[in-house]
Amino acid sequence: MPKLLSIFVFLGLSACQPIVQTEKVAGRTMGTTYTVKAQTNTLNQQAIERRLSQINQIFSSWNQNSELSLLNRQSVNHPIELSDEMAFVLTQALSLHEQTEGFFSPTMGALIDLWGFGVDGVERHPNQPMIEQALAKSSARHLTLSGSKFEKEINIQLNLSAIAKGYAVDEIAKLLKNQNIERFMVEIGGEIKAQGSWSVGIEAPTGQAPIAVNLMDESIATSGNYRQYFVWQGRRYAHILDPHTGLPVESDLFSASVIHPSNMLADAYATAMMAMGSVKAIKMAQQLNLKTVLILNKCSDPCLSQNIIKIGL
Repeated sequence: MPKLLSIFVFLGLSACQPIVQTEKVAGRTMGTTYTVKAQTNTLNQQAIERRLSQINQIFSSWNQNSELSLLNRQSVNHPIELSDEMAFVLTQALSLHEQTEGFFSPTMGALIDLWGFGVDGVERHPNQPMIEQALAKSSARHLTLSGSKFEKEINIQLNLSAIAKGYAVDEIAKLLKNQNIERFMVEIGGEIKAQGSWSVGIEAPTGQAPIAVNLMDESIATSGNYRQYFVWQGRRYAHILDPHTGLPVESDLFSASVIHPSNMLADAYATAMMAMGSVKAIKMAQQLNLKTVLILNKCSDPCLSQNIIKIGL
C-alpha cells in the first residue's frame, strides 16, 4: 500500500538507555520503510520480510492478486470465506467503525480512489454528484461478516490502509517475541511498537522540539495533516476523508497520536481522531482511557503556533 490515506507520521527515535549488542535491519514494505532494532545478535531479516510479504499479500490495495483486491472484485450477494487474518482485521475494523461513530471506516475504497488517494491518481478532483455516488457505495451497513463468511449487498470497495500497517507492526513484534527477543523496537512507516523501555519523539509541525513520549511495552501511532494537503475549490484540505460526507476533513488538529498495547488499534484510533476533530477526539480518548497526544491548530492558515493536549500521560 504505497500511498496511505490518512496516516502521516513523523517520529524521531532514540533508546532511553544504552543498549549492548543492538542489531538493526531495515527495508521497504507496504509502500513505505520499516526498521527493526533489537537487543540480540540473532535478528533474522529474512524471516521478518517473509512475514511482511505474507501480510502484504492479504491487505494490499495495490496488489491486484491480494486477498483484499479479490474481495473488492467479488460479486454482490455471493458469500465468500475469508482467511483467518483478514477475518480478524476486518472484524476489528467494523467494531472500530461502530465504536468511533463511523469516523473510522474500512469501506471507503470508492471514495479514496475517487479523490486520487488510491492506486491511480486523478487529474481533476471530483464534483459533488460524483462524491455522493461514491459515498452511497461506502457504507459498512451494506456488508455482513459472520465469523469468516463475508458478503456484500452492493459493490463496496474495502480499504484497510489505516489499520493494516498497525497490524503488521504487531505481527512482527509477535515474531520477535516468539524468537525470545526481550527488547526491541519495530517501526513501519512511523508506526512503532516497543518491547522494553524506549523514548520516542513526535515531531511538532512548526519545527519546534519533538514531543517526548516514553514507551514501555507499548505502541504509538500518529495521524496528521500538516505536511500533505491539496487545494480544492480554492481551499486547502488534508489527505484525510470524512466518512460521513466523503469530503476531505477541515480538522482543527495538526496531528493525533495514540499510545496503546496494540499498534493496530492505535493506528485506527489516531485516524478516527483526525477525522472527527479535537472536541470529539478528547471525548473519545477520555471515554476509552486512551493515552493520547493531540496537537491543535489554533490559528488560521498558515499556522505558526500550536497547542498540545495530553490525555492519560
